[in-house]
Amino acid sequence: MGSSSSLCSAVLLVLVITSLGIRTTTAQEMEFLCNSEKFPLDDPKRVCTYHMLDDLLGWGAEPEDGRWYDSWDCEDGRSTIYGFRYSDRSVGRCIGTAKDILQNRQCRGHIGGRAWGVGCYMRFEIVPFDVDDDE
Repeated sequence: MGSSSSLCSAVLLVLVITSLGIRTTTAQEMEFLCNSEKFPLDDPKRVCTYHMLDDLLGWGAEPEDGRWYDSWDCEDGRSTIYGFRYSDRSVGRCIGTAKDILQNRQCRGHIGGRAWGVGCYMRFEIVPFDVDDDE
C-alpha cells in the first residue's frame, strides 16, 4: 500500500522541520488529546505570535466543516508548538511539532490535507512547569 510513501513523506517533513531549528518538546511537558476540544488562544501559560506557517510547511488544509485556519508559532519558553485560529475567531487548537505528531500513532494520518475533516483534531496542552526569566 502507500505506507512506504507515507513514511517517506513523514521522514522528509521531520527533516525539513529539524533543519529549520524547531525544537520538539518532551512528553513530560505536554500531552496529546485526539479530540475536538477547544483550546483558548489567550491561555496565560503561553504567548502566541502570528507566524503563518502554512506556506512554509504546506499545512494549508481546510477542514470539511468549511472553517479555514492559520498557523501560529507558540513559544512557551522552552518549546515551539503550532496552533490554529479558525475563521469564526472563537478559539484555536494547539498541536505539537510535526515530529511529535508523527510519533502519535492515533493522529498520524491527520497532519494535513483533507484528513483534518475526519474529526481527530490534535489538541496540545502545556503541562505547567517553571521557565527561567533570564532573557
